[in-house]
Amino acid sequence: MNTINTVTVSLFFLLIYSLSYFSQNDADQTQSDQLNVEYIAHASFLLEYDGTTILLDPFADKVWIGYSFPKGVTADAIFSTHPHYDHDGGLFRDYVPYWKDKITLYQDPSSYTVGSFKITGFIGKHSEPYGKEFGQKNTIWMIEAGDIRLLYWGDNGPVNDNLIEKFGRIDILMIPMDSTYHILKKDETESMITSINPKIIIPMHYKHPDLENGLGHPKNLGPIESVLENKDNVEWLQSNKYQFYDISQLTQQSYIVFQHSPDIVKE
Repeated sequence: MNTINTVTVSLFFLLIYSLSYFSQNDADQTQSDQLNVEYIAHASFLLEYDGTTILLDPFADKVWIGYSFPKGVTADAIFSTHPHYDHDGGLFRDYVPYWKDKITLYQDPSSYTVGSFKITGFIGKHSEPYGKEFGQKNTIWMIEAGDIRLLYWGDNGPVNDNLIEKFGRIDILMIPMDSTYHILKKDETESMITSINPKIIIPMHYKHPDLENGLGHPKNLGPIESVLENKDNVEWLQSNKYQFYDISQLTQQSYIVFQHSPDIVKE
């Protein structure tokens, strides 16, 4: 009898240990496969994965757009798509953003590894008629965070099927959308979304009326609301942060719209 009790107790503790072990492994797996996205404003985002943070397209203070970039933002690396002031902190215009010479900046198409991020830059071309002063350079960034593949469009114009094929599977597409169709026209936007076929679309590069000073900034750029009013599966977040994981399990394409950073205020 004592032997049976001893075996029963031993099996019980073995079961508890096993459940604890696998639960912890599942938690660790979920944590390591989680991509944290934080929207700053305009077209700038912070991506955090497995302890590494990269910053996309920081904008210059009050140039074209009417607000300033928050000075507390830091990252392990910065990836800029092109030398417009609202995407490179104003470096091309000889402005000196607070992060200059403090955070490594990547602008040229190539393959990079930053922490656990794998980043591939594709040669693109800025949408017409803008960017002639720097040869209409625009690097489209494909960012891999574990199994999650994110495509960051910048201000690129529409691309051909050959380039779309090179992108491969895309889970998240960050693409410019606004009511004036400043970068991509309506049909171009729809065509790119259809061809790339991401699970999640994150609009960017639109006007934030609550941040603008009433002087027409930014000119020729509209808000996002009317663009999405007839779209299905639109999630309007109450925050500027979101955690992505298990995207492969999604069965419907959806739009996710962020709030801008609370660290940006109307000036």
